Amino acid sequence: KIIMFQKKINFLISLKNIEEISNKVLAEVDILDLKDPLKGSIGAWEENNIKRVITIHKHKIQISATLGDVFEDKEFLIKLKKFDFLGLDFIKFGLLSMDQEKIFEKLKIIESTIFKTNLVCVIFVDIKNHLNLVNNNLNLFFRCGVKNILLDTFSKGNGDLLNFCKIDYLKRFISKCKKNNINIGLAGGLKEIQIPEILKLNPDIVGFRSAICRSNSRTSSIDINKIKKLSGYFNS
Repeated sequence: KIIMFQKKINFLISLKNIEEISNKVLAEVDILDLKDPLKGSIGAWEENNIKRVITIHKHKIQISATLGDVFEDKEFLIKLKKFDFLGLDFIKFGLLSMDQEKIFEKLKIIESTIFKTNLVCVIFVDIKNHLNLVNNNLNLFFRCGVKNILLDTFSKGNGDLLNFCKIDYLKRFISKCKKNNINIGLAGGLKEIQIPEILKLNPDIVGFRSAICRSNSRTSSIDINKIKKLSGYFNS
């Protein structure tokens, strides 16, 4: 009799500052994501604070950091090269451009440079047409060296991931990603009540911020009891 073991789905939480990191938190999660909600959709931490976290926690947990809401390609490359030397496990960058025609320029920049950190491209499902463009060009990601995609929302007050993507669409998109050897993460204001449905889709990572905070507000402080409760879904 052959027993198939399903790969664990990683539980990621975004933390806004060093004060939110504790051993209690680390015990519950798989990936620590350094993201400042006061600085935009994927607001970046100060580099010195990222370095501090890496120095203290590098061997305890996987650490990810967001590059910030960077639209300009030149600024993107400069910042990405800096972050690549920090010793992170993942760098998250947004597929952002002021010109829809140039949405894939950042991928072309990555293709011509070698990075040692795993790069995660954040796709904003609430920006018109972005997800469909990505869906039609998935082979481009792997070819350019981006093996991780995360679906998220850019405007945080207009609804969560499932307001913009039907479950059947997500199922097909995830299946297509896996056929293209791309890891897929789901985030974007997800709520505890949605977790069972999300886990059935079998993504590689599921990420949270507002659902682990007091009053479910992404800018307020985290609640360890909420983190423990969510962790239970991933570790049962």
